[in-house]
Formats: sequence, structure tokens, C-alpha cells
Amino acid sequence: MEIKVLTISLIFFIILYTVCRLLTNGGFIENFTFGYLTTALNFMLMSRKLRKVFSGNINSYNIVGYFFRLVFILLLYVVWFKNHIVNIWGLLVGISLIPFTIPLIVIIEERRKTDGAST
Repeated sequence: MEIKVLTISLIFFIILYTVCRLLTNGGFIENFTFGYLTTALNFMLMSRKLRKVFSGNINSYNIVGYFFRLVFILLLYVVWFKNHIVNIWGLLVGISLIPFTIPLIVIIEERRKTDGAST
């Protein structure tokens, strides 16, 4: 499921990046790309950690690793805010691509299970 979410969100990212490249300025595109990449990184690390926890491999490192991941993402954003001009709309659009894609993939997978549909 992780690969499907990342693949579909990457398709949306490429389409939006191409359209935004033609219509908007560089600040929007930089923040859009940064928001998407940090969200994709966070999603990959989180799904890997959750897979370990649900497989029964619960230890203190898994719990502490959660906080290290959040601190790492927070530090990325702090460095970004200090060194770049932030376009909040670009950042929000980039951050929201994966959360938009997750329900879409779940709906498609559930439809395939119940109806046998190919979409």
C-alpha cells in the first residue's frame, strides 16, 4: 500500500509541478517541492516503523524513534524557514499531496475488493 500511495502522489506531484512551473513563480515551486519531499520522507519512515510495530516487534527504540523522526522533520523545517523565503501556499499544497492520496488509494482498494472493479 505504501508504494501505491507514493506512486500516485508522485504522479500528482509531477502534474502539479509542471502546471505550476508554467503559471507561478519560483518561490511557490520551491516550497511545493520541499513540502512534498518532507511529507514523502515522513510517510516512508512512519510506514516502515508502523510495519515493525504491528508485526509484534515493539521495543523502546520504536517508541523513541518516533520522536527522533518528528524532531528530524522539525529541524528540516526550521532550517528551511531560516534560509528560504517561505511561500505558505506552495508549502501547504506540497504537504497535502500525500494526505489527499491516502483516502483515494483506500477507496480504490476497497472498491476492488467489493466490486472487483479495475479502477
